[in-house]
Amino acid sequence: METTAVVRSRSKASNRPRHTTAIHIALLLGLGLLATWPLLLLGAPDLSHDGVDHARWAKQFSVQFWQGDLYPRWFTNVSGGFGGPSGFFYPPLTNYASALFWPFVSARDPHGWRVAGFALAMAQILSGIAAYWWLRSLTGSGAALLGAAVYAVAPYHLALDAYIRGASAEAWVFVWFPLVLLSAEGMLRRGHWAFAAAAASYALAVLSHPTVSLCFALVPIAYVFFLSEKQQRFRTTATMGAALLLGVGLNAQYLLPAIFDQHKAYLAWQTIGHGDYHSQWLWQDAHELAEMARYVYGKATGAAPPIYWETLLKLPFLLATLVTSIAIAALFLAVRWCEKTARPRRIAMFYAIVALVSVFLMTRFSLFLWQTAPFLKFLQFPFRMNVMLVLSVAVLAALAAPYLWLTRARTMTLLLCAVLLGSLALDATAARQAFSIWRTIPPARVPYLRQLVRTQIDYYTMWPRPGNVALADFAAFDVLVATHPPQTGQLQSRSSGDAAGAVRVTSWQPRRVALEIDAPRESQLTLNHFYYAGWQGRINGDGTVLPARPSPDGLMQFDVPQGKYAMVVELPKDRAELTGTAISLFSLGLFATAAIWAGLGVKSPNS
Repeated sequence: METTAVVRSRSKASNRPRHTTAIHIALLLGLGLLATWPLLLLGAPDLSHDGVDHARWAKQFSVQFWQGDLYPRWFTNVSGGFGGPSGFFYPPLTNYASALFWPFVSARDPHGWRVAGFALAMAQILSGIAAYWWLRSLTGSGAALLGAAVYAVAPYHLALDAYIRGASAEAWVFVWFPLVLLSAEGMLRRGHWAFAAAAASYALAVLSHPTVSLCFALVPIAYVFFLSEKQQRFRTTATMGAALLLGVGLNAQYLLPAIFDQHKAYLAWQTIGHGDYHSQWLWQDAHELAEMARYVYGKATGAAPPIYWETLLKLPFLLATLVTSIAIAALFLAVRWCEKTARPRRIAMFYAIVALVSVFLMTRFSLFLWQTAPFLKFLQFPFRMNVMLVLSVAVLAALAAPYLWLTRARTMTLLLCAVLLGSLALDATAARQAFSIWRTIPPARVPYLRQLVRTQIDYYTMWPRPGNVALADFAAFDVLVATHPPQTGQLQSRSSGDAAGAVRVTSWQPRRVALEIDAPRESQLTLNHFYYAGWQGRINGDGTVLPARPSPDGLMQFDVPQGKYAMVVELPKDRAELTGTAISLFSLGLFATAAIWAGLGVKSPNS
């Protein structure tokens, strides 16, 4: 009887943590659903900065994926059917997430708004759960729950990325960064799976948003260096760096074309004009800061003064940064005052430094660092460093959680409650402002949005060179469509320019178009398909390659011989794509070896 009772008591004790974990995950799932119900109900925010782009790419990617194109790079039906290379340059993970939902809602989602919204909501929900697992490695489960909740509703994460910006790609890094940091913690504890887990989670982060992931890479490397035992510091830091490098290698199939084929499109325009970091500091000077302050005061008193549109765009990012920074400072002080154990104090100090450096990098005082590290310009917007602030506030909230009810921390707790209320107000306001169904918008913007959806015109920096980007104007584009119906072709005499012969399209697929040509003489073939460097033609049964050239409107042209024959126009993999695939396969072999090695090193439960 006594033995049975002991076994039962031990069984109950072992089940209690699992029961608690299940409850906490359910609570975070409920919080995620509460925070994202507008996305689940209405789809991607139609008034957000990037919502229309993600809806367009989600639709194009999903359609081609379910037709058998497992990694769509050339989107056949963007820009009215002329096609475009967005898939070569934009990270694909968020589109894969959208594609999961396409078979279930495609009939009711002709333009991709719903699946793009589902992918964004999915990232938001999973990020809170990922943060919980990470924070549980540092604190108790209750404290981890609080930290994960703070992570999920932090204003930059929810209000800005999910609603104001509709930045689905960046939203997904919030899922993977906690898992990278969890792996870093496992590496410090010499966990068998830490290396493989770090490589996999960082690979997924790069596949979500490579530039933010590149900036984040210093955080886990510095963390293991700062927290390692002195005699293990070099080995652990080198191992962490190798794991992140392996994660990059796993993504070479995406990264190499995205980096080395940029000259084939207008990607260089991403970092000039509005995308130039010089114009995107949180505030430019004292005058702009004063203009923001006057506007906020006027808004609160019901008499908001006029404000320059770009200054108004910056204002939510400045508010989110200030709110999060105040919370970080208060939580850090609470930990330093109340925590007596050395390791949590060191962790708090580390993330306070990360937050301080991140805020510094968002101001023009850090210009010398941006100029010293040229890769930073590809971040475009310094406010993206808020991602590090969200990580910092989450971990500090978890570390401070046990002490927030103490009498000596009461002042900090009241301040944090005020900050939390302000954050939730910002989240709610952002959600309301992000959808046209809930707010009045300028009349001129309504037809603009409708035309973007109707034409599916791709973002101008993704247009293939040397295409005529002026055609992104709706009126000019409609003329092009009327005079050159997409996905058709015509033959013209090379000498006179008159119509000659006939072209029949037998198959039109993303990277392969099959034609039947009837040319009574040597002719010029114009294929109503955007030119992109690398497309080529082949006449069946003849090994001769016909090089493509661009027309003045950026369409594809060939010089074709006389006769009746079948012709294939295709986009084969170039050197960057082939090399990237080879590196990814090699990296996958290394990853499999590391995973097998970890599996062999795990002790069996009975040993």
